[in-house]
Amino acid sequence: MELVRELATALVLPGWAQRRARPSLAIALLVVGVAFPLVVAVWAVVSGRNWVALSLDRTFLAWVLVAFVAALAARLVALAMWFAAGSRSRERTVAGAVAALVAVVPLSVGIVDVAQARSDIAPVFTPTADGGAVFDPDGGSDADDPTGTTLPTVDVEPVTSVDAVERPWERGPLPTIEMGSTTTTQPRVKPARPRSGVDPAVVADVRNILLLGGDAGPGRSGLRTDTMMLLSVHTPSGRASLVSLPRDLEGLLFPPGSALEARYPYGFTELANAVYPIVSASSSLRSAYETDGDIRPGIVATAQAIGYSLDVPIHDYVLVDMQGFLDLVDALGGVTVSVTKQIPMPGNVPGAKYDYPPTIGPGTIEMDGTLALGYVRSRYADSDYQRTRRQRDLLAAMAQQISAVEVLSRYDQVLDAVGGTLRTSLTPDELADTVALIGGETAIVESVGLVPPLINVKRPDVQRMAEIVGEVRVAISQGTASGY
Repeated sequence: MELVRELATALVLPGWAQRRARPSLAIALLVVGVAFPLVVAVWAVVSGRNWVALSLDRTFLAWVLVAFVAALAARLVALAMWFAAGSRSRERTVAGAVAALVAVVPLSVGIVDVAQARSDIAPVFTPTADGGAVFDPDGGSDADDPTGTTLPTVDVEPVTSVDAVERPWERGPLPTIEMGSTTTTQPRVKPARPRSGVDPAVVADVRNILLLGGDAGPGRSGLRTDTMMLLSVHTPSGRASLVSLPRDLEGLLFPPGSALEARYPYGFTELANAVYPIVSASSSLRSAYETDGDIRPGIVATAQAIGYSLDVPIHDYVLVDMQGFLDLVDALGGVTVSVTKQIPMPGNVPGAKYDYPPTIGPGTIEMDGTLALGYVRSRYADSDYQRTRRQRDLLAAMAQQISAVEVLSRYDQVLDAVGGTLRTSLTPDELADTVALIGGETAIVESVGLVPPLINVKRPDVQRMAEIVGEVRVAISQGTASGY
């Protein structure tokens, strides 16, 4: 019994048995093995930080890792001193070995798990190089030539094989008119910069976050951003708006002097979701849109196109790969969604774990990752534009249902899925706040889709789009209704 008591003391309070014989060493072991890990744990509790944010914070995880290592080292030293101080009996040897296993196994598992978590998180948080906005239409440039100070430029020849195709929204040159011996041709005029008409001082406290849902798969040219939403938050009040851009919006504009503006001087001749893959597939464009930070060139180009076309600064972004989203939903234990009507399901997606049923709903449905991904991808139930609302509803449901217990109980799976699914310029705390905001019942006070009948996606009035987004931002900053 005495043997058990001594070993328990060495494991729970390393150094306590040596407090009289070697007080300095005893204090050191108690500080390193007990006090330091306890301080880290207490700090995590009293800091008031969201547990989800803490679990995604590599700096915090580094302190946890050090605490685990310190706790293990102190206990191994205490056990070694206990063994050295007594006789070399078989009983003490076996008891010491068992005690060492009790100390080493759980703490070693913790060290490996935390180290793996930090590795999984490493690519997720990709801040801008200087901590500024991803894109600012007025970024340090003259008002009449708002190229911004960080826009990449490159000499690129226009792509005649694509740009030569006339689009319905593209005015093109006026027809040649013959008048006697005189022939005149009206030159094509580049689109003017969209202006929201908003006083920057009125929306100075509004932060704009670009939410992108990437959808890669067979038959697709790289990852396409089928989901594009602008989340604007009035930071003093917490009021927020969500503006959806349809994937098939045409005619996006690019900032003067940028690489894509050189290719598409009269507006983008592809669907809006194609900006990312076009940049990703071209070495010259990737080079043009590289930044000093770790943000992918396709994200930079997409943020510039949306920010410039809507005349709004993009402060941060969140990119979720919808294929990886399947694994994330599974890692979190699924999500419960209220489906208001019958939804025809799409063809099976890559990574699906079973064949989809023909339809789901109406009713409350428990969804795993496979079913959730089919739900947000279906276009047959209503329209491509209603699909964006289902995507937002699913994100809101997930945000409401995520708890610290769920995150911690499936920590390895969650972190592995997050590492392969998510990219953002937000900090862990900002990301946790954003998730909570999307899942809130009253925070989103404005929800607008730039879709028909409000906007003709094939021949969009980009100036009107910028005005709508401006009015929505003013509304959340002043606590009024935009009317949309």
